[in-house]
Amino acid sequence: MKQSVGLYQEQTLKLAMTQELKQAITLLQYSSHELLDFLQEQSLENPLLELKELEAPREFAASRVKRLRQRSKAGAKQGFSIENFSRHGETLHHHLKQQLLDSGLAENPLQLIKRMIDYIDENGYLQEETKTIAQQLRVPTHEVEQAIAGIQSLEPAGVGAKDLKECLLLQLRRLPNRSHLAEKILEEDFTLFAEKAWKTLAKKHDISLKEIQEVHDEIVKLHPRPGNLYETTEKPRYIIPDLIVQQLHHQFVVSLNEEIVPQIAINEKYKSSLSSQGEVDAYLQEKLQQCQWIVKSIEHRKYTLVKVMEEIVSAQLSFFLNGPSFLKPLTLKDIAERLNVHESTVSRATKEKYVQTPFGLFELKYFFSQSLTGQFDEEKSTKQVQQLVEELVKAEDKRKPLSDQQLTNLLQKEYSIAISRRTVAKYRDLLNIPSSSMRKRYD
Repeated sequence: MKQSVGLYQEQTLKLAMTQELKQAITLLQYSSHELLDFLQEQSLENPLLELKELEAPREFAASRVKRLRQRSKAGAKQGFSIENFSRHGETLHHHLKQQLLDSGLAENPLQLIKRMIDYIDENGYLQEETKTIAQQLRVPTHEVEQAIAGIQSLEPAGVGAKDLKECLLLQLRRLPNRSHLAEKILEEDFTLFAEKAWKTLAKKHDISLKEIQEVHDEIVKLHPRPGNLYETTEKPRYIIPDLIVQQLHHQFVVSLNEEIVPQIAINEKYKSSLSSQGEVDAYLQEKLQQCQWIVKSIEHRKYTLVKVMEEIVSAQLSFFLNGPSFLKPLTLKDIAERLNVHESTVSRATKEKYVQTPFGLFELKYFFSQSLTGQFDEEKSTKQVQQLVEELVKAEDKRKPLSDQQLTNLLQKEYSIAISRRTVAKYRDLLNIPSSSMRKRYD
């Protein structure tokens, strides 16, 4: 059979992803930090792009935090406050090495301790085996052991320990009023103490449960990760709200935090020199078009963020009126349908974005959760149930803490929430709440 050869015309429908659309989508999902980095990079590459009040990232963020805090004081009556920005201080390694300057140690042990400080992890532990360190640094094992003792004499107490048990013991031995009972229990029966097998401990050491309770109360004051008291080597990241929700005249108003992104302008000097000829002009025309794309994309980002937040406020009105306990079930799809946009648009708009509310600073994804169906077809968000579990545990009699089954029964009886004991146990674990046996006190 012969095949016919010829020209055919066929009409198809395809969605062309223009560069402008790609850029708008990319900028929408950028966090405020990523957007700042992007604009700084573009301003270096594009002579027509000007960023007003542009500063170095850290100073830029810090100055915006200062302004927001000043503004928050003015609106303190409405509960407006800025929070959750990272502190900036010295690292653990730097703190330890600074102490060596006044130690009076000879040069050899001093240099070895300095080198070994680099083996300490961000929690303050020295978990590398002594023999391994000796081999890597090419020094005798006994010198490494002496250096470890030197590190463990530094502040914070507990630094340089190989594990949690040693870390706690180092701290106990530094206390002005040492508890020899606490030290003995940790040294001899650390596992039993950690598992809260207090009746076994009381019998073994011939002491009362109340004395065990006192030892426990002393130990929980210690720092299991002393290194966390200091900065890591990472650059501090400030959490500044992208959006602000305030209650004005009995209604909630959503506004964009204009202070976190510098104003964009087009350099008029270069723009006015444009003509219709020459390679230089073609280059500037391209850069002008890039500027216009960026300006339009950022305006689209601003508009989308505000519209998404307005719909979140509308859907979660009970939260904004009464607080986190009144959070309702909400999905990205719900907001997308309200705005008549694709779900991915809402996902990008809420990615790594924060909002300042009368009840504090929240990530936008906080307002979205799965739902549970209650006994009377009443839906409760998982976050709300978790908060209820946390509140019930806080209010319980610590001498008779609530079991998971008792928590399950209370949720059903008091709040009409029918969930399984296993789900309650799961939520309790997510909240880092110990089991009832571990919460029991013997006062």
